[in-house]
Amino acid sequence: MALLLFVMGLRWLGIGLFLATAGLEMALGATAVFRLIDIGQVLDIAEYLFEARVSYLMMLVLLLVFAATSFWIAASRLKGARWVWLPLIASVLMLVQWQLSFAKATFFSPPFAERNELLFGSSALFVHRTLEENRRRHVHIGADAESAEYLPIAHPSASSLTLGERPTSRRILFVVVESWGLPKDSASIEQQIHALRTSDRVRNFKLLDIDAVGTTAAGELRELCGRMPTRLNFRQMTRETVGLCLPARLAEQGYKTVSLHAAFGAMYRRLLWYPVLGFGESLFRETLPFKGTQCHSFPGYCDRDLFGVVQEKMQKDKVFLYWLTLNSHVPYDRRDIAKYRGDLCDSAFGVNYSEQLCNYQNLHVQFFEQLTKLIESDSMRGVEVVVVGDHAPLFNGADSLKQFFADKVPALHFSVL
Repeated sequence: MALLLFVMGLRWLGIGLFLATAGLEMALGATAVFRLIDIGQVLDIAEYLFEARVSYLMMLVLLLVFAATSFWIAASRLKGARWVWLPLIASVLMLVQWQLSFAKATFFSPPFAERNELLFGSSALFVHRTLEENRRRHVHIGADAESAEYLPIAHPSASSLTLGERPTSRRILFVVVESWGLPKDSASIEQQIHALRTSDRVRNFKLLDIDAVGTTAAGELRELCGRMPTRLNFRQMTRETVGLCLPARLAEQGYKTVSLHAAFGAMYRRLLWYPVLGFGESLFRETLPFKGTQCHSFPGYCDRDLFGVVQEKMQKDKVFLYWLTLNSHVPYDRRDIAKYRGDLCDSAFGVNYSEQLCNYQNLHVQFFEQLTKLIESDSMRGVEVVVVGDHAPLFNGADSLKQFFADKVPALHFSVL
C-alpha cells in the first residue's frame, strides 16, 4: 500500500505509511519475543534503545537505511508503470495465499498459521492477536482487566510456593537469574546446578518449574508481588496498584529489605518502584561501594563481582536480600565467562550446538558454582535460598530456542547448613 501511494504521486503519504508499517514490524517482533500483553510496553522498551550495544545500534541504522533505499529504488523503477497493475498483482497473490492456506483454514487467522502458508499478512492483525493470546493465557482476566495495570498472575510464583505468605527464616536470599530458562533435556540443568546439588552445605534441596512470560521486569513483579503488568507504566506504580508485595510484608515483620542489581537504577525505572515494593535499601551500579568489572552483555557490573556484596548484606540478624543478576543476558558474551569450558557443552548438547548456546551454558554453570562457594562460608549458615529464572532465554538461532520451554523457568529452594 505504501509503495502504491508513493508511485501514484502521494509521496509523503506513502513514506508515512511505510514508516508506520516498519514500526508495526518491530512491534510484532517485540511481542513475539517478549510475550508482551500491551502495545504500550513496546514503546516503553524503545526508551532503552540506547542502552544496547553499539554494534546492535549500527546494525539497526544500516537496516533502516537499506529498507528505505530499497523502497525508493522500487518506487522509482515503477514510476513509469501504470499503477493499476499493482492492485491487480496484489489480488493474484491473495488468491494464491487462499489456496495455500485453505486446507488448514488459517487464512482468516494468520497469527496461528505457519509462515510458509502465508505470502503476506497484516502486522497490525498479528500484533493484536498475539497480545490477546498472551493476555488470555498468562493473566487472570477480570471485569476491570482493560483498565487495570497490574493483574494477579494466573499460576503460582516461586516465592509463593517456597516462602508462602509469612516466611519463618530470619535470613532470606532471593535471586532472580537473568534468562535462566527451563531446558527440555534435564541433563542441561543438572549440569548447571551440579555444584549446589552435591554440596554438603545444602539441606532440603528442591527443583521446581514455574510458569513465566514477559520481560525481566514482569518476572520481578511475578515473584515479588504476584502480579503481571499489562503495561510498563512504572512511573505511576503505587502500593494500591500492586498490592502489599513480599518485601513490604517482610519489612512489616521487622526484616531489613535490600535489593541488589548491577545495572543502572534508571533501567526500567527501578529507582522509582523498588521503594513502592517495600525495599528499604537499593544498590545499583551507581551506588555500589566498588568499581567492578564492566560486563559485555549488558551495561553494568559482572555478577561474579557481587558475591562479596551479597555476603556482607546477609550478615544482618533479620534480612531479606533480593538479587537480580545481569550478565547472563542475551547475547551471552564469552568475555563475561571467567573460565570457558567447551566440554560442558559437548556433554550437555552433543556435537551440534551454537556458540551462543554454549556461552549461555557456561555463564549459568559459572554462576551456580560461585553461589556454591558463597554458601560454604560459615557466615551463610542458616540462610534460606530461593533462585528462579525471570523468563526463557532468547537466542538468534531457532535450534537453540527449541532446547527450552517458551513459558516456563526453573526454580531452586534450599537451606544452608
